[in-house]
Amino acid sequence: MIYINPIEILELKDKEVNEIDSSIIKKSKRRLFADIDLSDSGFYEYNGQKLTKSDCERAIEELEDKNKIEFYSHLSTNLELNKFLANGSNELLNSLKQESIYKLPEFVDFISPFFSAKIDHILLKSFQNKDLELFSSALRAEYLISKNDLNKAYKSLGNEIQQRITATDKLTKEIKEEESNYTDDNIDDVINVIKKRFPSEFLNKLPIYFQSQINKIAASINFLQLNIWNEFNTTSVPLSLLEYLLELNIESVSKPTFEKNYNIVKKKHQERIEQEKNAPLIKEWAKILISIQSKVDDVENETLKASDALTFVKSSFELNELNNLPSFANEIRTQIGYSIRSMSIASWNKQSDIKNALALINYSLRISVNESAKSKFQQDKNELEELEKKYKGVLVCHFCESNAPDSGCEINTTIYKETSRSYIPRRVQFTYSDVTVPRCRSCKEIHSKGSNNYYLVFFALLILGAIIGGATEGEHFIIGGIIGAVAGWIVGKIIEGNQVKKGGI
Repeated sequence: MIYINPIEILELKDKEVNEIDSSIIKKSKRRLFADIDLSDSGFYEYNGQKLTKSDCERAIEELEDKNKIEFYSHLSTNLELNKFLANGSNELLNSLKQESIYKLPEFVDFISPFFSAKIDHILLKSFQNKDLELFSSALRAEYLISKNDLNKAYKSLGNEIQQRITATDKLTKEIKEEESNYTDDNIDDVINVIKKRFPSEFLNKLPIYFQSQINKIAASINFLQLNIWNEFNTTSVPLSLLEYLLELNIESVSKPTFEKNYNIVKKKHQERIEQEKNAPLIKEWAKILISIQSKVDDVENETLKASDALTFVKSSFELNELNNLPSFANEIRTQIGYSIRSMSIASWNKQSDIKNALALINYSLRISVNESAKSKFQQDKNELEELEKKYKGVLVCHFCESNAPDSGCEINTTIYKETSRSYIPRRVQFTYSDVTVPRCRSCKEIHSKGSNNYYLVFFALLILGAIIGGATEGEHFIIGGIIGAVAGWIVGKIIEGNQVKKGGI
């Protein structure tokens, strides 16, 4: 829409409003058209525009409305505003002053279509050219734009901002899909890209009309930092992006989420700084972690007994030393805890060793880990304790009641139970069942050693009794052998019992 002030082109600005009537307008119009006809170009030069007679005719027709005569007359004397409406000159915005006529809704509605078009252009260019002063001045002139024309006044700037949001979302997608040109070496450049793309000093001057877009900008930057967090080995970039995001005037239900993310990333960033300071110490604990993780596979493959795994864990590090490490070691503590937990699970799943599985998970619970990890460890412990109750007497050696039973070491025996007895005729009825008594290898060795000692003593005393009996009377070697056998049985059983007792079973 082209702004043409008919009062100005008819040269009636010196006339009072009440003097301007149809006769004066017609007379001035004839003179104007004559000048156009006599000009070399056939146009009327007006504020940098070349007007045809048709353009002038349409503008002059506006004077049929008496209110517009008054408005155009005022504008012909308000040179800066008139010039701004015609060609968008910045002079008005540099020294915009309040005038009483600006308070008339009719006047604002009259100039708004022209004014909003010029403001739309200036806002876009000043935003693109980073001219904050002109940008701010243009926004302060909002009172000269009717509500119906706000969309027109802010359209180009809104489109520009949306294009920048779209470009940011595209970058986020490329990073997520590992298709961007950024690496760990240059990902820091994203910070400057975002600051240039969304200058906070400009965005924070925008009126409430742009609030939805500002919230979208914040959401877009938040998604970008999340994907950088996930894909790159950096905490400084997500932290800087979140800090910048929170500089914006956000009015969104997502703002608490942004603040929460900021606090999380800030904490992680501080931990990383501490980790870098304590890299040598972290390296030592990382070696311990790797050694424990390697033993998990051995337990699963049953090349390492669960009891030996527990011994290895206890000898690998001092629990108090690990727990007393500063917050930079939180991650290493958690990983060690989870590795021992995996060892506990393997001890049960692969070796059915409930005792050492419980001992390992209890050791995990003694490590200072976060609440989430501790909750999982406690849940595992509860499940193992339930299994221990359910399979009591089966999952541990019957004799020592501590070690897991070993295959091939069990004792098979038959148990008889009397079911009825009669005396006439004399009869006893019973049932029997074969029972497998679980036993560990250690107890088997103790039992074997006790049995060997028993037989050694038994036969030694048997032979000794026979020799003594034969030496005394010659014919009493049988009686001597019997006495020796009885003595051997008694002494052998005592020695066998002591051997078992000495073994702790």
